[in-house]
Amino acid sequence: MHSAGISRRDFATLSAVGTLAGCSFPQNSKRTADVCVYGGTASGVMAAVAAAREGCQVILIEPSRWLGGMTGGGLSHIDWGRPEAVGGSTRTILSDGINDLEYRTLFAGLVKEHGISVIYEHRVSTVHSKEVAIRSIELDFAPPDRTGCPIPVAVRENALQVFATIFIDCSYEGDLMAKAGVSYTYGREAASQYGESLGGVQPNMAVYDIDPYVRPGDPRSGLLPLLQDRQMEPLGAADKLTMGYGFRWKFSDGADRLPIAVPENYDPRTFELYRRAFQNNVKLEGRQMSKLGVYKKTKGWIYAPGTGNLARSLLAPAVYGSNAGYPDGDWATRSRIWKFHQDFMGGMTHFLRTDPTVPMVLKKEAASIGFMPGIFDDSDGWPHQMYVREARRMVSEYVVTQKDLEGTTDPSDSVGLASYGVDDWPYAMFPFDGKVALNSGMFSMLYLDEVHRGIYKIPYRSITPLKTECRNLLVPVCVSASHIAMTSIRMEPVWMILGESAGVAAALALRDGVAVQDVNYKTLRARSAELGQRLERLI
Repeated sequence: MHSAGISRRDFATLSAVGTLAGCSFPQNSKRTADVCVYGGTASGVMAAVAAAREGCQVILIEPSRWLGGMTGGGLSHIDWGRPEAVGGSTRTILSDGINDLEYRTLFAGLVKEHGISVIYEHRVSTVHSKEVAIRSIELDFAPPDRTGCPIPVAVRENALQVFATIFIDCSYEGDLMAKAGVSYTYGREAASQYGESLGGVQPNMAVYDIDPYVRPGDPRSGLLPLLQDRQMEPLGAADKLTMGYGFRWKFSDGADRLPIAVPENYDPRTFELYRRAFQNNVKLEGRQMSKLGVYKKTKGWIYAPGTGNLARSLLAPAVYGSNAGYPDGDWATRSRIWKFHQDFMGGMTHFLRTDPTVPMVLKKEAASIGFMPGIFDDSDGWPHQMYVREARRMVSEYVVTQKDLEGTTDPSDSVGLASYGVDDWPYAMFPFDGKVALNSGMFSMLYLDEVHRGIYKIPYRSITPLKTECRNLLVPVCVSASHIAMTSIRMEPVWMILGESAGVAAALALRDGVAVQDVNYKTLRARSAELGQRLERLI
């Protein structure tokens, strides 16, 4: 059952394989596998390849038409954290620093090389369980639109049923986990819940001297577009807000740039917030904290150079807080939020090009910018994956918390290391004392443990549900963690590492005929070591 680990040569010599087309199955079709992986993120590909490498028959289900999620969906510059914490196949794949298109080609080649059956354009609708185990899942046929935006209503419901012995949820949303009845949460826990000094509601990042009301000074006239009807909650309190989403755009000012289309629903009044800021010379800056108590100003921008093109400020290519309904929402809600983010970029670009209040430097920049060709040509330049930084989080036997990030814990069942600092983004834009507040999101690679250089263990118990809730499911993306811990865990290398460990664990559970919670950890650890996984801190 065991085979040699994948070498860099194996990856480098894979034949180029294009995006595989989705297909519509006959009504009530059935498929069977040893292991079913839901979510073709980079973590999902790692899980599927690992299980297949151990001799399992694997089905990989991806709701879009592309593999890799954000790795290949815009995040070509991957945040490693501490390089010494990254091992296994993840290190091999990420070491060459390839671009988005090359990642997608690589992932497609990997699943083909390992005989993995990939089902595109289907999303889970129903989970059938018996005796605390998933027996099968039903999938709706729901191909996303040309740009990658999910459609609100499936083309055909219950189009396909997949039976498997072990299931792995590698989706960013945790839909399989949730529909299986596994405990989960989302948003920010109160600081008191896990004794986290950084937990819960945090201070506003910035307050801008912009009147938030349609008729200045009159709250009864309603809020300006893009603002949310929220208020500042007590510091440390719990809420259901999630750090902002967005896209990792690929911009170009070259002659061959692709156009940024003006949305059909464009209304210049949508951008009154920015018009007032420009008219009154309001500085649209933010701030960030990379060391406790030490703040640094951050620039506001829309078309930031390089790959990290978001900004911790009001002037950013995202509307912070507009994603609040996404984590636990249905697909109609998610589709609306996804499209809103796309329309905001298209509309903001047109506004900056045409509105007389826009400073000339911004106007010129907007006029010269477009999408880079050769990366997302099949979606007209639009990245096909929205950056879902965090959604649901499982609640299981071991919850990774700020204490793990501080280096005060040492779990004995490590299945991978994480090493990024606390890193979040703003949560909401709302009225505050007659002005506009941008709430929290200041933490930027904030390390809490100097002894271990911020490296900490992710235990096996945090990727397995409670045994009383589901015996044959692994969850390497929406892991059991607090919000503060997830701001660090959420990096693609960590999810890839955990995906590979989950794939090996699934194969062991299948081989031994046991619940995933009863997999022999010594065996899992030994096999992980053979594959080059790094499970222990060096210090």
